[in-house]
Amino acid sequence: MDDGAPDIETALAMLDAEEKQGVNTVALTPHFYRNREHISDFLARRNRSWDKLKENLENKKHPQLILAAEVAYVPGMADWAELEQLCYAGTKLLLVEPPMTLWNDEMFRQLYAIEGRRGITPMIAHLDRYIRFQSKARIEQLLETGFPIQVSTAALMQLCGRNRAIRLITEYRAVLVSDCHNMDTRPPNLDEAACVLKKKLGGNAEDALQYADEFFRW
Repeated sequence: MDDGAPDIETALAMLDAEEKQGVNTVALTPHFYRNREHISDFLARRNRSWDKLKENLENKKHPQLILAAEVAYVPGMADWAELEQLCYAGTKLLLVEPPMTLWNDEMFRQLYAIEGRRGITPMIAHLDRYIRFQSKARIEQLLETGFPIQVSTAALMQLCGRNRAIRLITEYRAVLVSDCHNMDTRPPNLDEAACVLKKKLGGNAEDALQYADEFFRW
């Protein structure tokens, strides 16, 4: 649909790799940009891709799949009538991608409005990527909201920023996600990231790897 798997063969290969790594649940989160596409058009396009994937998964072993979206933040998003349809299926949890531009008070007002007025919990996508671009005060402000956050496996796979990523996981219960897009440049690698955590945290690594289960219990 976007910069993810370029074809059905790659998508199936990614799911097969995750199955072999012991992953039991995979969230499918194509990007949604409100300035490029209306929600109804995005949902129709997502459903077509979803139907095609399901057809090709028949009689194949694979992790449980959850349909969702990674929603780019824009002012006023708390008022979208269709916001619930962008949540992780079966939940009131919305994956929000903050802007790379400097965060402001309006962004935080919108996040609180999503939760307070709509009853939807924002989950912050790949917080590790913003630490270099946002002020320390803004990062701390976001952490103080208590909204769930994600940390990408890429942050653990490189020495620069690894300790910050581990701190987000251990102190703020960040959910570790692969954010995989293909089988070469951004492949499924939760198994490798788990090995890094186990070397750093020892027996405490298992608890850290289970944080995502809190949001997707059926």
